[in-house]
Amino acid sequence: MDLATGKLIEAAIMVVWIILILGIGVWSRSKVKGSGEFMVGGRTIPVWMLGMWSAGASVSAWAFFGLPGGIYASGAWQHWAICTPMIIGFPITILFLGRWMRVSAKKYNLMTMPDFLGEVYGGKWIRVFAAIGILIACVFYSTAQFKAIGVLFGALFNLPYVAAAALGIAISAVYILLGGFVAGAIINTLNVSMMIVASLLAVGIGYSWTGGYSNMMSTIANYVYPGGGAAPMGLMNGAAWLNQDYALTGAAAGGAWGFWISWCVLLSSFGLVGQAAIVQKLYGVKKPNSLWLWGLLGGVVFGLTCPAYCYLGEVTKYLAVLPGSTVASEIINLGLGADGVIAWLTVNKLGVESPVLGGLLIAGVLGAAWSTIDGFLMMGGAAIARDIVNKCFRPNWTDKQLLRNLRISMLIVGAVIVIETMFPADLITWLAAIGWAQFAATLAPALLLATTWKGVTKAGGTAGVFVGLVVAAVMTLVWRLPPSSTPFGLGTGGFMKTFYLDAGAWGMILGFITIVVVSLATKKERGPLYYDIHKDVPKPQ
Repeated sequence: MDLATGKLIEAAIMVVWIILILGIGVWSRSKVKGSGEFMVGGRTIPVWMLGMWSAGASVSAWAFFGLPGGIYASGAWQHWAICTPMIIGFPITILFLGRWMRVSAKKYNLMTMPDFLGEVYGGKWIRVFAAIGILIACVFYSTAQFKAIGVLFGALFNLPYVAAAALGIAISAVYILLGGFVAGAIINTLNVSMMIVASLLAVGIGYSWTGGYSNMMSTIANYVYPGGGAAPMGLMNGAAWLNQDYALTGAAAGGAWGFWISWCVLLSSFGLVGQAAIVQKLYGVKKPNSLWLWGLLGGVVFGLTCPAYCYLGEVTKYLAVLPGSTVASEIINLGLGADGVIAWLTVNKLGVESPVLGGLLIAGVLGAAWSTIDGFLMMGGAAIARDIVNKCFRPNWTDKQLLRNLRISMLIVGAVIVIETMFPADLITWLAAIGWAQFAATLAPALLLATTWKGVTKAGGTAGVFVGLVVAAVMTLVWRLPPSSTPFGLGTGGFMKTFYLDAGAWGMILGFITIVVVSLATKKERGPLYYDIHKDVPKPQ
């Protein structure tokens, strides 16, 4: 089949998928009667739906799009070093946080993570600082999703990058603005189902092309770049590509151990507790006693889908090193860097060989992106309208005013992300990592200590959230961005060499320390939810 016909078939599959999604959004509008239905679905959503949505939000475009490209370009170590720790993040979240979030949700009308922090620690400033951290993280993480959509839609529909990304933003904005949490739960159950189908197809396709995992790895291991000088992207020697210590030394400029501590120990596992777009979905669970199923489903779905698409990065590396292969040059000619791997695989290769499979794989990638985007639009809008303005400065808003302003704020967040999307970075994985790390640094220390340590205080929690927010944001904006973007920018590799740990890891560590030190030194003021969690601590008279 020629490429034009194949792309037409793939595009038709996506058009049907988009029409289905938008139809559900329109139907769900009738279910939204107030801010409670809009933000948490009236707390009536089955846990299995929210478990699938949360897993999809954790996978997102970084794993289905960015990570295969990163694996293809720099090494197989990312297949398990980044994915695996996140699997345990789901049960960790339920163990330390989930029960108290859901059980207390109705009593305190909790809808956001700043809500929970405000009721545990007390005071408005912890809400404000948490909301600011959420907004910063949203911009980076959401941009990664829209960049994936822009690249794929652009390749599939022959659209310019910005127009293609804007189309993806419009689709997600329409259904989530209309149907809110209910639309998100239904649509993302379908999206994640498609992700699972696509992941199974990915494994089957990879096996058929490579003849099995062992054959693929042995072929790659024996590859030696025949040209002189530095190898083009994807053609580094197989022995170096398979050597995780070598790969990390090259990528992180000597900071391999720092990478393991930052991501495997802190950000990917315990840091999942701070991923508001994932964890806030617990507020919508219908039956609190079913929370364990959320943790199980999240880990299982993530553990199935993320490694499967990572596998495609290894498969593409195999195809690139075969004798006489032109795969590497074809990917380079797309002009998308490592992010061109999935675009080439689904549109250019499968568009000719099997466009139906290509269309399903594309739907899986876009489903992963949309399952994250809608949550970020809701969360970013809520951070402005509810967490900062309504809760801290305009408490007399009616529910109708809050719902209207939530939608307006979501549009504002979407507009900011559109602007950011016009200036894409080189790697989707890199953008998503910054967003994930900012969430973890801002929220995770205060959330974890809220339920595990009786000694927390209002001043300690507020200071800890502020320190985590500022440390991660400043270190990222000043040093971790590429040198051309900031006065002292070092890029990721230079940053790790200079500071040893990721910016988000420093934020988490210093946030924990700040909460403990300030709490020990300040008056034992707390919010009402603190005394529900720690029942043996007497309430002040």
